[in-house]
Amino acid sequence: MVERNLFTGYSVGESDPISVLHLQFADDTLLVGFRCWANVCALTVVLVMFETMSGLKVNFNKSMLVGVNIPGSWLGEAASILRCKVGKIPFLYLGLPIGSDPRRLSFCEPVLARLTNILSRWKSRFLSFGGRLILIKSVLTSLSVYALSFFKAPLGTISSIESLLINFFWGGSEDHRKISWISWKNICLRKEYGGLGVSQLREFNLALLGKWCWRMLVDREGLWFRVLAARYGVERGRLKAGGRRGSSWWREIARHGNKTHIHGIGTGLGIPELYGFGFGEGKTRPRPAPLPCLEITSIRDNGGGVGRFGRLFNLAETNSCLVVEMASLGWGASGEAWVWRRQLWVWEEEMLGECQSLLLDLLTSQDPVTLDDVKGLIWHSQVPLKVSIFAWQLLRDRLPTKANLITRCILSSEFHHCVSGCGAIESAHHLFLSCSTFSSLWSHARSWIGSSLMDSHTISYHFVQFISSAGGSRARRSFMQLIWLVCAWVISKERNHILRLTKLIASHVGQDQDIFLSVVEGEE
Repeated sequence: MVERNLFTGYSVGESDPISVLHLQFADDTLLVGFRCWANVCALTVVLVMFETMSGLKVNFNKSMLVGVNIPGSWLGEAASILRCKVGKIPFLYLGLPIGSDPRRLSFCEPVLARLTNILSRWKSRFLSFGGRLILIKSVLTSLSVYALSFFKAPLGTISSIESLLINFFWGGSEDHRKISWISWKNICLRKEYGGLGVSQLREFNLALLGKWCWRMLVDREGLWFRVLAARYGVERGRLKAGGRRGSSWWREIARHGNKTHIHGIGTGLGIPELYGFGFGEGKTRPRPAPLPCLEITSIRDNGGGVGRFGRLFNLAETNSCLVVEMASLGWGASGEAWVWRRQLWVWEEEMLGECQSLLLDLLTSQDPVTLDDVKGLIWHSQVPLKVSIFAWQLLRDRLPTKANLITRCILSSEFHHCVSGCGAIESAHHLFLSCSTFSSLWSHARSWIGSSLMDSHTISYHFVQFISSAGGSRARRSFMQLIWLVCAWVISKERNHILRLTKLIASHVGQDQDIFLSVVEGEE
């Protein structure tokens, strides 16, 4: 059809145009062409031949004819010939309005509607914390990937999605909110840093957009790259941003590509390598950036600008070495890693010392958000996820104890007594360690195991002491870890059972809560 000029596709670009005839996405096919009756007749013949040769049937009820700057009367006549419907821009595809402005909050309303249906309140009521966490992770990795991988989501949309996730995780909804005991930022940390490993939407969105920057380096012969080059042009080996005449999608990709110029990538030696990313021509793989390059200073925001150590970079004979190579040659001032074109001046040697200090700080510094051994012990292969999340809250003192509820002005200070009736303030430390009723469980567990008596001032220290009290092999410590998590979970369940029982009796008696609690405490 195309070779005999029976069908004319859509051409992109002026100087070196690229003809786009069709695009395929999974089981969907998009045919693109100019407005003319010859193309309509050619499409009719092609579809009939496809059905005859393949034995498959085209679903015309789901097919649409969409036009850009084409009168509706012409589209109606062409659609009647093709036996399909007339579509309008924007139209929904995979749950997103194609052709709409992705910068508007209304663009992601279909995604928000689907999230609301999936993360409904009745599911949060019948799911444990572990089930909610698994559902949230599955939703983030499946439902919104298509939207976040093509468009930069507005901050308002990300905030709305995170609000839905937060309410669902803590068992609430838009109309019935519950306390967020731990901030969403801490929940999104990795497990080794004290979080639950939930993806942060903004970073997840930027990472998926960075895929396009990477493809510009490794797939310059692809159709999409050639279309962008024909549409916006190439200058100094880089695709132009297009300015105001460019699409908002491409401007965001170009802006994101300029921001992600430097990346730190770990190596097997534990030393980060610095790679420079760009849209330039030449090698299709990222070129390792020299270690003493000035752009290192921008990573830690230590000031000085990009040209801070440019003089040392120009004087260095080994300015193209990798981090691993320079580390093996020696970092000291007399090491072979520093080979100069001439002898350095005194002020240049002072600059070298400053550069060495900066590089050493860059290579040896760690993230200030760390996870101690106690927080790492809550994850056990034989413990349900809901129990591990409970221990995660317990070690942070973020359980709904009466002391925490009074602190948040949810419960009156008159009802601070422990549910066991011991008369003490119900805090996490008292409930799990010093309560005369609940702490007896630890004594029974120690006598059963045969471990020594422990006196801990904090729950975290009690956790470590309990595991290390038995000593022995790794398997025995794992068993002690399991016992501690089970005992803490049993104490929490028993406390909640007593609390529900007292409320049930109070509802039958018909007394106010303050009068009833005083009676219960007096009897016990």
